[in-house]
Amino acid sequence: MTMAFTHIDVLFPADLLEELNRLAPPDKRNDIIVTATADYVHKLKTLRVLKETGGAWSTESHPELATPEEIDDWLTGLRADWRTEPLWPEESHG
Repeated sequence: MTMAFTHIDVLFPADLLEELNRLAPPDKRNDIIVTATADYVHKLKTLRVLKETGGAWSTESHPELATPEEIDDWLTGLRADWRTEPLWPEESHG
């Protein structure tokens, strides 16, 4: 799969750009900026979902999960069918 790229002009505070230039190898600067932007966009999306779904799960709608102990019991039951053997042979210890 080929990713499309677009060139943009971005204004940076001079001191921040100087620090980036001082700390990052010149050939990695673009990757660092793109990665930091992707991380921030992911955070914004997560915060939006949390805001949109806030209150969807309440004690009133799920009284059986009102205490930490009840939640632990529910999670234990949920995880009971999870695969426990190693996924790859090199993970086995025997």
